[in-house]
Amino acid sequence: MTVDEDADTPTTTGPDTTTRVRGQRLYDRWSDHQTLFRLGKWVVFAGREDAYRRQTLAGLNARRGDTVLDVGCGPGVDLPALRERVGPEGRVVGVDYSKGMVERAQRRIDRADWSNVHVVRGDASHLPLPAESVDRAYATLSLSAMPDLPGVLNAVAETLVPGGRLAVFDTRPFQTGYRRALNPLLVRGSWLLTNWHPDVGLLEPLRERFDRVAVETFDAGATVVAVAHRR
Repeated sequence: MTVDEDADTPTTTGPDTTTRVRGQRLYDRWSDHQTLFRLGKWVVFAGREDAYRRQTLAGLNARRGDTVLDVGCGPGVDLPALRERVGPEGRVVGVDYSKGMVERAQRRIDRADWSNVHVVRGDASHLPLPAESVDRAYATLSLSAMPDLPGVLNAVAETLVPGGRLAVFDTRPFQTGYRRALNPLLVRGSWLLTNWHPDVGLLEPLRERFDRVAVETFDAGATVVAVAHRR
């Protein structure tokens, strides 16, 4: 598999240009404040973020020798776990549109001296990867920050081999109970801090583009772990 190393600058054309650029700049800033960023996520998930990531990794079911795509890889927190699963004979490719996050992920790779883990800066709706070159795709807390979610899912599906799977851990507004009253504040605050786009929806586009979508929800429906298979 060849990664298009020339795709160093994310696509920023079209109706979502302003939103995309805002997101890039926002996550560039967060890349310099990782301790605060991790603390915020610990509060949001009441300390259960790692458990949700482990469940998503289990659903991914990556095997030794697989090629795995980390969609919106951020600073690369999941790269070690993904690399462990595919082994030295496999390959992991992370894609993120934030220059700061990609630089952090690359430093993680350099420190570990991994030759089979790569990270590139790019727009997830225009992935710099050949068609049917990826066995598994993985997206944690990233899809909900992407304004063109259908475009991203199309791009991911095109890179997957037939029968390949996508594992997702993400969030949405509260679906049940008294906490729904917090949604207006939650949506506004999350958009300001993380470029969150709950209005785009998550499960509907996923079910439209993929087959056999298995979903588990937690935290009054706000936390979603899903596994989907390419048609």
